[in-house]
Amino acid sequence: LVAEDHPEVRALLRKHLAPRYRLLEAADGEAGLDLARREIPDLILSDVMMPRLDGMQFCRAVKDDPAIGFIPVILLTARADVEDRVEGFDAGADAYVAKPFESKVLLAQVEGLIRERRRLKEHYGGTAPAPAATITARDRGDQAYLDAVAEVIVANLADEDFSVEVLAERLGQTRSTLFRRLKDAGGVTPSELIRTLRLERARRMLEERAGSVNEVAYGVGFKSVSHFCTAFKQAYGATPGEWASRDPAARS
Repeated sequence: LVAEDHPEVRALLRKHLAPRYRLLEAADGEAGLDLARREIPDLILSDVMMPRLDGMQFCRAVKDDPAIGFIPVILLTARADVEDRVEGFDAGADAYVAKPFESKVLLAQVEGLIRERRRLKEHYGGTAPAPAATITARDRGDQAYLDAVAEVIVANLADEDFSVEVLAERLGQTRSTLFRRLKDAGGVTPSELIRTLRLERARRMLEERAGSVNEVAYGVGFKSVSHFCTAFKQAYGATPGEWASRDPAARS
């Protein structure tokens, strides 16, 4: 994602970056923030001096947002003295490129940050968690995103009409972006995450004797008790009734 208010500079950046990367472009920080939240780019390259939301404010907004705070940010500016660099790094910038920039240096910075992000994914990667397991992220940035998504889901668990489409809308993302981001962060689809959190809440309710099987099923958003029982047994190896009647020490 390139956020730059000067068309000529955007064109120059496009010339150097487009042969290697798919680009999103924004004419100011506010538009860039909206695009970042909707599209979840792999990297953000932002000018510092921009209208509405300048580069420092833009960078802080990105880094303070759990849904996108993991995205590397390169600040591009003619203000290259020590104080300006310190301010940029304080805002959360991952790199700082001075204008007029040398194309080879810029491309090396971009490639280096994307390569490091890919390396972290591979290091923390592995097989996707089973539906009955706790969903865990591959790094801290991904965990923050998963936590933000889970917070929305948990707040709507009892709503049987809560769907992937509604979740995407609440997060301000497209359905395809949500799917891609969740698979990238935790190896799980949106529907799997919703089901997992519903079943985890149901398990706790059964353990706490918080209602009958029917009440628990509807209380966590299942439209059918039989569907709930089937999903619960697949996840925990026992029916809801069997799980509720077990001795606490025997549950695992």
